[in-house]
Amino acid sequence: MRLNHALPALVLLLTAMPAMAAQDLAVTVFAGQSTRNHWEDFFTSPGSLDFASSGLLAAALSKPLARYRGGDLTVEVEGQVVKHFGDQTHWELNAPLVARWHRFPWNQSVATTAAFGVGPSWSSTTPPLEVETRGGSQPWLIHWFMELTLGPPGKDWAASLRLHHRSTGFGLAGDKGGLDTLAIGVRKTF
Repeated sequence: MRLNHALPALVLLLTAMPAMAAQDLAVTVFAGQSTRNHWEDFFTSPGSLDFASSGLLAAALSKPLARYRGGDLTVEVEGQVVKHFGDQTHWELNAPLVARWHRFPWNQSVATTAAFGVGPSWSSTTPPLEVETRGGSQPWLIHWFMELTLGPPGKDWAASLRLHHRSTGFGLAGDKGGLDTLAIGVRKTF
């Protein structure tokens, strides 16, 4: 599949979502630098991260599909458009299903959410940094992310810290490939 085949589907998704319920949409814009590390290293040895000369800039549009526990937990669908730069210059499209937790004891002081999303990932070419660091890759893999947002209470925006990950999904989507990027950004709800 080429980028010119995937873009019309993404444009259709992005234009149809506002008609569903504009007040429930969120847009997250984030940028980050890729690493040669595995995702576990971000937690077990953050001082040893090996940042590559490659980064990304992304925009994500999300919409809640369901709310549980009085709105404490939302299940969302998200569409991401990602542009890589530096040692990699390809495009990436991701469509994760997201679980987002909204209730923390300190929300009166700092509004906080924690999210985990997983879904398909497609890149316009085989990412060279994935080949270098994982011994191979392919355009179709699995994407997952972890996100923490922090913002002022009662406002419609928050800062975002994300771990952006592509992988084989323990062999589900292939034998080799994957990349981890640490990203920061801003999330705005409508």
